[in-house]
Amino acid sequence: MAKNDDGWLDKISYPIPDLGKSGICRVFNLIFLLLFISVEVAFSSNTYAQNTVLSISAEKKSIAEVLDVIENKSDFHFFYNSKLVNVDRKVTFEVNNKDVFTILEILFKNTNIAYRVVDKDIILTASAASKGEKQQANRRITGVIKDVTGEPVIGANVVLKGDNGTGTITDINGQYSLEVPQNAILIISYIGYTPVEIPVKDQSEINVTLKEDSQAIEEVVVVGYGTQKKVNLVGAVAAVNVDEKITSRSLSNVSTGLSGLIPGLQVSQTTSMAGNDNASLMIRGMGTVNNTSPLIVVDGMPDVDINRINMADVESISVLKDAASASIYGSRAANGVILITTRTGKKGKTSINFTGSYAIEKPSRSYDFMDDYPRALTLHQFRAASGTKRESYNFKDGTIDQWMALGMIDPLRYPNTDWFDAFMRTGTLQNYTLSATGGNDKSNFYISIGMMDKEGIQMKNDFKRYNTRFNYDYNMFNNVKVGARVDGNWSEFTYSGFADGITNNDTSDSGGGDMQYAVAGITPYDPVTGRYGGVMAYGEDIQAYNPYAFFDSRNPKQTRQQLNGSLFLDWEVFKGFTAHVDYALSFSNYFQKRADMPTDAAYDFQTGQNLGRYYVADNVGVSDNNTTNYKTQLNGRLQYETTIAKNHHIGAMFVYSEEYWHTRSTGASRNDRIHPSTSEINAALTNVQSNSGSSASEGLRSYIGRLNYSAYDKYLLEFSFRLDGSSKFVKGHQYGFFPTVAVGWRFTEEEFLKKYLSSWLSSGKLRASWGKLGDNSGVNRFEQLETLTAMNYMSSDVVKGFVNKKMINKDLSWEVSTDINVGLDLGFLDNRLRTEIDFYNRLRTGMNRPSQMSIHLTGAYSAPRANIGDLLNRGLELNLTWKDKIGNVEYSINLNGAYNRTVLKEWNEFLSRGWIYLDMPYHFLYVYENNGIAQTWEDIYNNTPQSLSPGDVIRKDLNGDGIIDGKDKKAYPNIQRDRPTTTYGITLQAAWKGFDISMLFNGGLGRKDFWLTDFNQTKINDRRYASTWDHWTEPWSLENRNGAWPRLGSDTDRSDNNFWLYNMNYLRMKNIMLGYNLPQKLLSKISMTNLRIYVSAENLFTVTQYPGLDPEKKNSTRDLYPINRSFSIGLNVSF
Repeated sequence: MAKNDDGWLDKISYPIPDLGKSGICRVFNLIFLLLFISVEVAFSSNTYAQNTVLSISAEKKSIAEVLDVIENKSDFHFFYNSKLVNVDRKVTFEVNNKDVFTILEILFKNTNIAYRVVDKDIILTASAASKGEKQQANRRITGVIKDVTGEPVIGANVVLKGDNGTGTITDINGQYSLEVPQNAILIISYIGYTPVEIPVKDQSEINVTLKEDSQAIEEVVVVGYGTQKKVNLVGAVAAVNVDEKITSRSLSNVSTGLSGLIPGLQVSQTTSMAGNDNASLMIRGMGTVNNTSPLIVVDGMPDVDINRINMADVESISVLKDAASASIYGSRAANGVILITTRTGKKGKTSINFTGSYAIEKPSRSYDFMDDYPRALTLHQFRAASGTKRESYNFKDGTIDQWMALGMIDPLRYPNTDWFDAFMRTGTLQNYTLSATGGNDKSNFYISIGMMDKEGIQMKNDFKRYNTRFNYDYNMFNNVKVGARVDGNWSEFTYSGFADGITNNDTSDSGGGDMQYAVAGITPYDPVTGRYGGVMAYGEDIQAYNPYAFFDSRNPKQTRQQLNGSLFLDWEVFKGFTAHVDYALSFSNYFQKRADMPTDAAYDFQTGQNLGRYYVADNVGVSDNNTTNYKTQLNGRLQYETTIAKNHHIGAMFVYSEEYWHTRSTGASRNDRIHPSTSEINAALTNVQSNSGSSASEGLRSYIGRLNYSAYDKYLLEFSFRLDGSSKFVKGHQYGFFPTVAVGWRFTEEEFLKKYLSSWLSSGKLRASWGKLGDNSGVNRFEQLETLTAMNYMSSDVVKGFVNKKMINKDLSWEVSTDINVGLDLGFLDNRLRTEIDFYNRLRTGMNRPSQMSIHLTGAYSAPRANIGDLLNRGLELNLTWKDKIGNVEYSINLNGAYNRTVLKEWNEFLSRGWIYLDMPYHFLYVYENNGIAQTWEDIYNNTPQSLSPGDVIRKDLNGDGIIDGKDKKAYPNIQRDRPTTTYGITLQAAWKGFDISMLFNGGLGRKDFWLTDFNQTKINDRRYASTWDHWTEPWSLENRNGAWPRLGSDTDRSDNNFWLYNMNYLRMKNIMLGYNLPQKLLSKISMTNLRIYVSAENLFTVTQYPGLDPEKKNSTRDLYPINRSFSIGLNVSF
C-alpha cells in the first residue's frame, strides 16, 4: 500500500477512464460507431453512379467546363490526359434528372472519347478514331502496366511516339487498349517512373513493369512522428523491406524475423517453445544493467508487444539506433526504438488478399545419449576400479551379464530409453490471414483477420493466436482528415510444466523452463511407459523418478486478450502548418489456470511395491491467476514546414504527450481437489489455501520539440529536445531534460567536388550526432513512496497491522545515456553499390540498482535503489548492398556486421560478483588456465600443490607464488560470456521470369562459455544423470592416457577452468526460400491480380564448435528448449 503525497499521478491521469466503470466501454463504443459509419460511407460509393442524378444546361460550353460542373454538383472526379483527350470542343445540351451514364453518352456522342466509371472516378481515354474519320490503325494492342511490386499503375500514359494525339491511359487495373499503325513505337510513362519505349512489331499484347526514377522519387524512411527522405537523414536509422525479407517466411512472431537483417540489432532466440519463442532484442549492446530491450512503437503507440502482431499486417519496420533519431520517444528510447507501421488502405477498387503457410518443425539439434548397456557397463567398471562397489550402490553381480545374455528384449527391464526423444514430437506451424483494402478520394480502409496455430515440438506445448485489425482514414474536408486504428488479439498457451522445474525429490527447484534438466535426471534403463510417477531402475537399489509421468500430469494454461484502439485528427490550418491530436487506449487481460492431474506413487518393478513417494491422488491442487493492464495516451502536435528562397527548407514541431499505465493482479490457490475431474477453486478443500492481490499505476508527461533545417539539399541540421516527467521519482527529480543535435553534409552535391568524384562516386553523405536520453525503466513504480507491508504482531493474541519496510532515496534520478554517432553513407556505380558505416560511443551514467548498504533498524527496512553505476558501449557497424541485373536476372547481395564492446566504468558499491570489474566487459571470462591432464603422481608433485589424482586437470600457477588461488585466474577482456562481440548477416536474393530465391545467414563471433549441463561432464559416480557419448567414450585412464577427457569421476573446475571452455562462434542458415509468381497473362483469365507460391526452410543448419543445443543461448548453466528447424509451403493470393 502506498501513499501519493504529491498527487502528481492524479494530475496526469485525468483523461483515463476508470477500469471498474463503463468508461472503457464508452470509449470503444465511440470508436466502433465512427468506424461503422465510415465503412458505410466507403462502401456506399460502389452504387453511387447508379443512384446519382443530375440536371445540367450547357450552351456553347467546352467539355472541360461541363466536366467541372459535374464535379461541382457531385462527388465524381475525372481523370484524363489533355494531350490525348480533346476537352476544348464546345457543346450545347440540356438534361434533367439523368444519371451520369446518360450525360456522358450525350456529351461524347460522335467523338473519339471513351469513358469508364469506377466508383466515383471517371477515366476518359481517346479511342483509335471516330466513325467519320479515316481508319489508319490495323492492329489493337492490349496490356497491363505495373510497378516493380506487382501493383497496377493507374493513369499511366500509353502514346504513339511522334504522334501526341494518339494514345490512352491505363484504367483502375492498370490495363490499356489502343489501336496502332504499322511499325509503331509505344511510349509508356508515369510521374515518378522511368519512361519506356517499346517497338510494337508483330505483338498484340505488351505488358510493362515501370521502375521508379531514382532521380524523381527518393526513398522515404519512417522516423519519429512522420517520415523523412533517406538522403536527408542525419541520424542512425535502418529500414527493413518487410515484403521482400520477412512476410513470406513461416514465422510465429515478428522478432525472430529480424535476425541478421540490421547491423547493430542483436536478435537472440534461445528457445522455440510454442507461445514463448520470441527473441530478445538488443540495439547496440547492453545499454544498462536493467532493462536492455528497445522501445517498440506500432502506429504511434509505444510499449506494444512486438510478438503479438500479425506479420501479414506489417508494412514497414524502422530501427532508430542513436540518440538523435530515438530521442523523440524519450525515456524509454535510451535502448533504441523499433518503429512498426501497419498496412493502410490504397486508393482504387477493393482488393481481397489471402496469405497462408503450413510448416512442420523438428529440433535443429539434439543430444546423443549413451545406450543403456554401455552406460551400465561403464558405471560398473568405474565403481569397481574406484573401490565404491557396494550392493546398495551398484548393479548386482551378474546383472549386466544377464542383461547382455537376454539380448535386451524385455521393454520393462531393458527399455533403452532415449529420454530426449520421448519428450519430442513433430511440431506444426500454421499461419493464415485474410485481408481487404480499398479506398477513394474521400476515404480508405484496411481490414484483416489472422490465425496462427503452433503445435510445439515438446509434449503438451501448444499456442494459438487470433488477430484482427481495422485501419481507416477519412477526409472530412479538404484540409481535415480523421482516422482510427483498432486491433485485437486473443491467444491460448499451454505447456507441460517445464517452466516450473523439477528435481529428483520434489518440485521446489526451478528448472528455468529447460528441457535439459528433465532428461538429465533419468537414465536409459528407466522406462517411459506406465502410469507411475516414479520407477525403480531394474538392477539397482537407487530410486529414480519418471519425468514423463510428472510432466504429463501437469496442465497449466494461459489465455490472453488484448484490444488497442486509437483515434486521430489532422488539420491543415494553412499551407505548411498542421495540427494533430490523437488518443489511444490499450487493454489486456492475462488469465492462467493450473489444475494438475494426480500421479501415483513411485513403483519398484523388482519388488512389486509402491514406494510411497511423489504425488498422490488426494493431494493435487488448483490455482487461478489474473492480471489486467490498461494504458492510455494523449498526444497533441503542431508542425510547420516551409521553404525560403527555394533552397532553404525549415521544419519545426512541438508535441505535448501524456501517458498513464495501470495494472492489477489477483491470485488464489487450493490443494486437495475433491475429484480430479474438477478444476475450479471452490471444488477443492480449504485446509491449504492462499490468495494474493496487487495493483500499481504510473504516469509520464512530456514536452517535445524538433527543428530541421536543410540548405541547398547539401547542409543538414536537426535539433530536438524532450522534457520528461515521471511519477516514479520524488518531487524535484521527476523531470529530466534531454537534448540532441545532428548535422549532415551531402558532399557529392558540392560543385567543386563533382569533377573529382562523379566518375566513381554516385552519392556521399557525412553525418554526426550527439544527444542525451533518459531512462527510468529500472525504477519501481512506487520507489518514491514509503510502502506499508501487512504483518502479524504476536502477543497474547495475533494482531494484524502494517509496518514501513522500505527506505526512500530522495536523490534517486534518471539514468542518462549520452550518445555520439558518426556515420558515412556512400553510393558507387550509379548507386548499385551502397555502403553505410557508423561508429558510436554510448555512455550510460547513473544506472540505478538496489543499494548494498547494511541497515540495522527495527522494522527490518529494505535498502533503497540508488544511482551507482556507469556503463560504456562502443561499436562499429557496416552495411554493404549490391543490386544489379544480368539479362533477365535481377539479384542483390547484402552484407552487414556490427562490433560492440561493453565496459563497466563506475560502480559505487562493493563488487560482490566475480565477473564484475571496472574497465572490463560486464560479463567477461576470468578463469584458471589449464596445464593439461595429469598423467602420473609425479606430474602432480612437480606442479604447484593441488588436491588432484592422475587423470585430473592441472591448474597453472600463473603468478608463480606456489599457491593456487584466485590470483592465478586469467582475464579475457575481449571475450564476452553472455553474447558475441561481433554479429553479422548475409542476404542473397535473385529473381528471373517470376521465379525468386533468397538465402539468409546470420552469425556471431567473439564469445566463449562453458557447457555446464548435468550430463556432459565425467561425473559418472552419480547415477542420477544421463550421459552423452562424446564425454564418456574417450576418458583418461591408465590404459588410455591420450583420452580427450579427464578420468571418470573427475569433477574439477567444471566452471572455473579454460579446459571446459567452448568457442561459441557460429554461422547459421537462417532461411532459404524459393517462390514463383504467376504471370499476369494467366491471372487475368481467372480474375486474380496476384498469385505466389513458395517453399521455405528455417534454421536449416548451424556451423559451430559448441556441442550444446544452441550457441545463441543466454549465459546459463543449462541448455534450454531447442531451436526448431522448419520446412514450410505458402500461398499469397490477391483478387
